[in-house]
Amino acid sequence: MIDFHTHILPEIDDGSSSVEESVSLLKILKQQGVDRVLLSPHFYAYSSSAEVFNETRKDSLEKLLTALAESHVEIELYLGCEVFYFEELWRVEELKSFCISGTDYILIEMPFSEWTDSMVRGIEKIIGKGLTPILAHFERYLPYRGNYKKIYELLDMGVLLQMNCSFLNNFFSRRKAVRFIKKGVVAVLGTDCHNLSSRAPEYLSADLYLRKKLSQQQYKKFVSRQGRILFGAERVYPK
Repeated sequence: MIDFHTHILPEIDDGSSSVEESVSLLKILKQQGVDRVLLSPHFYAYSSSAEVFNETRKDSLEKLLTALAESHVEIELYLGCEVFYFEELWRVEELKSFCISGTDYILIEMPFSEWTDSMVRGIEKIIGKGLTPILAHFERYLPYRGNYKKIYELLDMGVLLQMNCSFLNNFFSRRKAVRFIKKGVVAVLGTDCHNLSSRAPEYLSADLYLRKKLSQQQYKKFVSRQGRILFGAERVYPK
């Protein structure tokens, strides 16, 4: 199983506050059956340059890898980030460096508001640069008027959608979540875990519910699709 959205890198954003917490989060995911994890810290252009962010991310990764070498956690790690969308994002020269290493997939967090036509065009321009956007926790944008329609417009352009496990774990939203997966709307799952307390990993419960509600063929198809996205990705751990 693959967790496509985490904030496990230590001391870089509002996620893990220490190397020790990062290692504990990975151990929990491993216990829940996850064997591949995307490290996706927040990038906000209004608070950091791409150059500074990439250097900070590198330092954070090195701290984590050093700790993992001593803890012997058997889990595969891949590096990316969660880029907060802004109108000129497509112009950023270092845009490729935000992708999942070794791929053209880029995880993008959209504004929590009603989307405009210019936002859709902005995503289209990113696609025009040869990249494939994955919209982070797409279910959080649905309550805003007009976004449901725009999400389907973006799907038609080739955009992929990431769903948080919490959408499947919530009693009031899980049926809708399964319907999206059955329709092929959702490409990947992520815990969006940040810490050991208020936002701990909850992958296993979501996976068990999916296994219960999907046919064996549907489940295998969904898991296989996630694996294909990581095909060719550069693994940062173990080396």
